[in-house]
Amino acid sequence: MGSRAATGEEHPGRKSPTRQVQVVVRLRPCLGDAQGEQQQPCVRGVDTRTLEILSKRNRAETVQYQFDAFYGEDSTQQEVYVGSVRPVLAHVLNGQNASIFAYGPTGAGKTHTMLGNPEQPGVVPRALLDIFRMSREQCNQLGGPEWTFSISMSYLEIYQEKVLDLLETQNVDLPIREDRYKNIFIPKLKQQTINSFTEFELHFLPALQNRTTASTKLNLHSSRSHSVLLIKVVKMERTDPFRQLTGKLYLIDLAGSEDNRRTGNEGVRLKESGAINTSLFVLSKVVDALNQGLTRIPYRDSKLTRLLQDSLGGTAHSVMITNIAPEYKHYFNTLTALNFAAKSKLIINHPFTRETIQPIGECQRNWRIKAAP
Repeated sequence: MGSRAATGEEHPGRKSPTRQVQVVVRLRPCLGDAQGEQQQPCVRGVDTRTLEILSKRNRAETVQYQFDAFYGEDSTQQEVYVGSVRPVLAHVLNGQNASIFAYGPTGAGKTHTMLGNPEQPGVVPRALLDIFRMSREQCNQLGGPEWTFSISMSYLEIYQEKVLDLLETQNVDLPIREDRYKNIFIPKLKQQTINSFTEFELHFLPALQNRTTASTKLNLHSSRSHSVLLIKVVKMERTDPFRQLTGKLYLIDLAGSEDNRRTGNEGVRLKESGAINTSLFVLSKVVDALNQGLTRIPYRDSKLTRLLQDSLGGTAHSVMITNIAPEYKHYFNTLTALNFAAKSKLIINHPFTRETIQPIGECQRNWRIKAAP
C-alpha cells in the first residue's frame, strides 16, 4: 500500500521460503447482562494453544480447536503483544513485510486488542514504540552513522467499499492499484514521515477520530469500517554499496460481522453492516480458494481482500488475532469465527527481503532480492 518507492519497483525475484499464517485466539472476559447477571459461557481454554466450545448438537459434548496460541479471559495486552506480535517486527526492520490483523464478531474486543487505552495500551502503540526502539538499537549495533532509518505512516479506512484517507480527509474513494510485480498500492494516499512515538501520536490520534463509528445494541462504539495503519520502514546504508531495505507493517482492525436482527440496525446502520458482512464473506471466499489451490483467488471482489492480498497468500509474515466472546448468546458468531480461524492457519505466505543497491556514480538502483531467513 502507499506509493511505490521512488527508486524502483518491488518484485519477488527468486522463490522464497514459505511461512504459514500465524493464528491466535483471544477470549474476552464474560460480561453481565442488563441486570448485571453473569452469562453462561459456551467456550473455555484447555491450555496455551487449545480451547473447546460446546457442540451445537449436544451441549454435553465439546469440540476442540488448536491454534498457534490461545489467550484466555485473564490474558493481558502485554502477553498478547509479546507472545504473538513483537516477534515479527524484526522482519520489518530487515526489509520484509508483516501484517497483524484483528478478526472476530462485533463486540468481541478487536479494537481493544489493537488500540487499548492509556492504562492498557494495545498492539498499535506497543508496536510503534518497539519499532523506534529497535531502529535506534540497530543503528548502534550496525555502526552508528553508517546506517539510518526513515519511518513513515499512512492510515485509511474502508467504509461502504470506499477507501478513505484518515490522515487527509479530502482524499476520498481512492483507487487501489497493482504494479507489474503484483504489489498493491494506493495513489495519493498520504504518507507522513514520523521521527518519534510522540510524532506518531500527534498524527494518529486526530486521524483516529476521523474513523467511522456508531452505537448499536451490541456495542456502544461499534466500528463501521475496516481500518488499516501502514508503517513503512526504510533502512539505508550511507556508505558504498548504499544498500536500502524497505519493510512495511500493516496493522489492521477489521469491523465485526453483524446479525442485524440482534443489533437492531436500520437505515444507514443497516447499509453499513451489509457492506461489512459482504466484505467478510468475500474474505472467507479468498481463504477457501487459497486452501483449495484454485487458480483464481477472488481478491478483487472487495476492497478489503484487495488490500489483504499481501497478507493472505502473499509475501507478508501474517498474524491473525481472532477475538471471540464467551457468552452462550454469542455461540454461533463464536463458532463461525473459530471455523474461519482454523481455515486461515492453513494459508501459506512467501516472505522475501526487498533490497536495493546503488554503487557510487550510478543513478539507477539495481534491485536485489533476498529470500527470507
